[in-house]
Amino acid sequence: MIRFMRTLSIYPKLVMAFLLVIIPLYLWGLVMNQSGQEVVQKQISESMASRVHFYLTSLETELTRLTRLKLEYVNDDDLLLLATVPNQLNDYERTRALLSAKSKLYLLKSSSPFVENVKLYIPSLDRSINANNFDSAMPPEELEGILNPAHMKSPIFGMGEKLLMSGVYPDAVYAGRPPVLAIEIQLSRPEILRSLSSMAEGEGGGALWMDTGGQWQIASGVEDSLLAAFGEALRGELLNDSGESGQYRLESAGIDYFGASEFSPLLGTTLAVFVPAETVLEPLNKHRNWIWGESLVALLLAVVFSYWIYRFIHKPMRRLITSFRRVEMGDLSVRLYHGNQDEFNYVYNHFNHMLERIQELIHEVYEQQIRSQQSELKQLQSQINPHFFYNTFFILQGLVRMREHEVAERMLHHLSGYFQFITRSGAEQVSLLAEMKHAWSYVEIQNIRFAGTVTAELEPIPQGWEASMVPRLIVQPLIENAYAHGLENKLAEGMLRVTFREEGADRLVIGVEDNGESLDDEQLNALRRTLDLAEEAMETTGILNVHRRLQLNYGPAFGIEVSRSGLGGLKVLLMIRREEGRQP
Repeated sequence: MIRFMRTLSIYPKLVMAFLLVIIPLYLWGLVMNQSGQEVVQKQISESMASRVHFYLTSLETELTRLTRLKLEYVNDDDLLLLATVPNQLNDYERTRALLSAKSKLYLLKSSSPFVENVKLYIPSLDRSINANNFDSAMPPEELEGILNPAHMKSPIFGMGEKLLMSGVYPDAVYAGRPPVLAIEIQLSRPEILRSLSSMAEGEGGGALWMDTGGQWQIASGVEDSLLAAFGEALRGELLNDSGESGQYRLESAGIDYFGASEFSPLLGTTLAVFVPAETVLEPLNKHRNWIWGESLVALLLAVVFSYWIYRFIHKPMRRLITSFRRVEMGDLSVRLYHGNQDEFNYVYNHFNHMLERIQELIHEVYEQQIRSQQSELKQLQSQINPHFFYNTFFILQGLVRMREHEVAERMLHHLSGYFQFITRSGAEQVSLLAEMKHAWSYVEIQNIRFAGTVTAELEPIPQGWEASMVPRLIVQPLIENAYAHGLENKLAEGMLRVTFREEGADRLVIGVEDNGESLDDEQLNALRRTLDLAEEAMETTGILNVHRRLQLNYGPAFGIEVSRSGLGGLKVLLMIRREEGRQP
């Protein structure tokens, strides 16, 4: 296959290359469309189940409230008095009691939009009280229905086109013994239909609420031809008797539906909603058709564009020009490859060979210089690490012998911080804040040693410089030099001062000065000459060590300058550059 591709001209190669790019993208688009369709189906099912649960919960809440009111009414003292001792009441009292009962029934009827009528049957008067009118007669079949023990056990039962709730007093009605009081609540079918209609509104679907025993059902938006299929499906294997939401797809009369249902153990009913799948998935199907259309258009454009590229040989030439520009900017990692044995292959190979040779020459010189600098830097820094270790333990031993435990403990605290800094991980770069904390730990140790004969002053670091990265151990050796050569012989009123001065946005001068009396002009000039010849020096310690390391790190424009301090001793100026973000 590879050999065959090499024999082809540029034009078919470009066309095939475009196809290899475009076809996976559009296949990916089709897969994403299918995945989106599955996600939409899942979300629709979950939304429908959530909607069913909400409406069923609302129905349960309302019908539970009606059940509770029904029990309160059949146990109402005034109604029981009317039902048990009607003969002890005179006509006025009986009429007044009947009107009061009718008013209570009307109040119950008005308390819920789901109640169409409320009737109270009083066997002792052989009459009923109606909330809607003054009819006193109750049809025998209706009376038989509310007194049916099977209906008393059911929260809701159907009788013809009516949905009824019933209750009697007392609860247990023995055979051949009529109840003292019976109440009937007729539910409003139009209001229930309105609620069911709102469940599937705007989606071309329908809703169904039915008794799981098959005695009654109310449907909205479902044609008669589909109602039987939906009812059979809900009563069959799709019915979820556990009370959890059921989500499924149902086909009836060649139409695919999304469905969701939930069974209510409290009411003994099932509520379901159905939505045609075609209505929901129509936008996704249109999107898929658009993808196929765009694929054909993209294929045509790929052929035309490839032919145009072939005619002008633009891409190989542009790659070569771009590569030359990158080389001009200093990027020598550019490489060009051409699979065919043509003119571009020859030019690319020689271009790559030229860059490889240039990189080899640069690498040899650069590596030699870097290795030399790193070797010198490690050697210079290693001279600082063992410095100051020896005499500190003698001081600590003396404090312990004199039982100066508090002072010894403070010295150990500063000494531990000092040793931790100079022995940790060998990092060459630290923040200026960490460097100054280390230097101040050294000053605190020396304060204990000199016992108040030397006063040390340290200015705060200028704002914005705390995080600037500097070489390790550049300030402490200067302070150590001041103590060793300037303040060692001071018996009192010794002074050490550390100052900061910003020069521009990214240059900082750190000053270390003392009021020692042993420095003369000849020594000062000798120190200046030594700093000027620092690069040629074989042994580098103290100030010279720091000076050489700063120059290796920042360049020859930085380092150390020395002069006589206004305090009378040596003044050392240390110059660094802002190096934020440089990590060891």
